[in-house]
Amino acid sequence: MGDQEPGDGLQRLRLRVRLWIYGIALVFIVLAIGLLILPDLIKGYPLVPDSLATYCFFGIGLFSLCVFVSVIWLRRKFPINWIMSCSIAACLALGTVCVLSEQPAGHALLLSLEILIMMALLLLIGSLLLPQCPNVAYLFLTWFIFVVLSSVLMVAVAVHLEDRLLVYEVTVHFVLWQVGFPVAVFQAQVISGFWGNLPPLLDKPLCSTMLLLDFLACYAVLDSAPDIGYELFYVSRASNQKFMARVIERQM
Repeated sequence: MGDQEPGDGLQRLRLRVRLWIYGIALVFIVLAIGLLILPDLIKGYPLVPDSLATYCFFGIGLFSLCVFVSVIWLRRKFPINWIMSCSIAACLALGTVCVLSEQPAGHALLLSLEILIMMALLLLIGSLLLPQCPNVAYLFLTWFIFVVLSSVLMVAVAVHLEDRLLVYEVTVHFVLWQVGFPVAVFQAQVISGFWGNLPPLLDKPLCSTMLLLDFLACYAVLDSAPDIGYELFYVSRASNQKFMARVIERQM
């Protein structure tokens, strides 16, 4: 019994840290979703009149994040770490709202639900570990399985879609999660302390802020999926490829 106590204590610490980080991140994300749907609820009262506020919010948020990450005593000094984390989260969320100020509430909630479900799935996968399996091997093994399964699902969905433009839009969603899989799983492994580190008990605010950053980045990409899909659709057409080739030749 005595030999199992240290391991049991570490498992409890990992669980407690995960619950804290994911819980705080969920609060940040819910508040960000509220900001995203706010412009649609108060139509006629734009939150940001021009793009200047966008650059200010993102500039201040990202600069503060870099300083916060680099200065160890700052990110572990209570309550400064919580004040900094909340301020950075607010700046990044407001910056995203400034860019996407015309979001319909239903559209924002639907995209947010997709991101939350996928993030929860990927973080859960990263919080697990196969016995006697190295972290890198587990990461690439699960990534390979995920890519295969999601690719099969993507093809099955694309076959049943008659609108080719919609096929490209759906493809953007699948590709985003295939690319984001190793990032989210690696973050979950670090949070769980699987990379030779103790669970980041003192860096809970920072880890939660990084998960919020993941959410906002995914939201920005998925919100742009129709535009990205249209560009891919336009480029894929043979007539457009010939036209662009002629334009490039003339420029040369």
